Amino acid sequence: MSDIILRTTDLGKQYKNRWAAQAIDLEVHRGDVFGFLGPNGAGKSTSIRMILSLITPTTGRVELFGYDLFNRREQALQNVAGIVEKPDFYLYLSAYRNMQIAGSLTLGKTPAEKKIMETLEIVGLAGRARDKVKTFSHGMKQRLGIAQALLCDPQLIMLDEPTNGLDPQGMKEVRELIQRLTTEKGITVFLSSHLLNEVEQVATRMAIINKGKMIVQGSVEELLKANANKVFFKLLPLKRAALILDSLKTVSAIEMTDDGIMAKIDPKYVPSVINKLVNAKCKIFSVEPKHSLEDYFLEKTTES
Repeated sequence: MSDIILRTTDLGKQYKNRWAAQAIDLEVHRGDVFGFLGPNGAGKSTSIRMILSLITPTTGRVELFGYDLFNRREQALQNVAGIVEKPDFYLYLSAYRNMQIAGSLTLGKTPAEKKIMETLEIVGLAGRARDKVKTFSHGMKQRLGIAQALLCDPQLIMLDEPTNGLDPQGMKEVRELIQRLTTEKGITVFLSSHLLNEVEQVATRMAIINKGKMIVQGSVEELLKANANKVFFKLLPLKRAALILDSLKTVSAIEMTDDGIMAKIDPKYVPSVINKLVNAKCKIFSVEPKHSLEDYFLEKTTES
């Protein structure tokens, strides 16, 4: 059995003279939490809609679990579930009744009570099963939408901006749920988002898209190594500090900004570098390692 359960090749969608997405080549491995990153309007939702066969691509192909989506659609999608943008519900019905309706549409029959309650338990809503959905917070609705998607026991679940519009507590709940789906249920998660801090905490692999085009793809750990050992010094005076740093063999790639200096330094040399700056009468306000996903993302999207 192939480790790659989702592969897209030259996938693109054109609307008149505008490409919403172009040359999207993705590889999602079994067990991934795959972060699909990009600014708003980058083409993330369009790509997901093509993968879920909700819109027809202009170019390219999609392969799911070894099946070509456009020649073997039923087999390709039988182990896939997804939520695009936001889930919808019958607000004046209970969570349980919404699950019954969603299950009957997805499975062709009403799911058993045990199945519904077990699924609601996974997303932390079993205690609110009989409450009307109109009383739910935005975060609870997001988790209920994921519960509906889980009714068909998918091996791959695709979530389009699942934490969009949530407060910090709601984000935390959805993030923890995504982690449980992979670690406890073995479900591969494809997660589209522009909230980089959220993705950095859960993703194992990622791709960055900007203006409809793929920029980079790979292991989160490996990609972030490109920014490893970068340190930002917030200090004064800048010119004196830059001269000191430039004189040190352990420091390279020095860049001055309006309020500090970015440099590349092996972490083991940082204390001695700070000592040199202090001895040179530089006032150091902060020293920050800069190898976050946000820094990497901004660097790549600016380049593109």
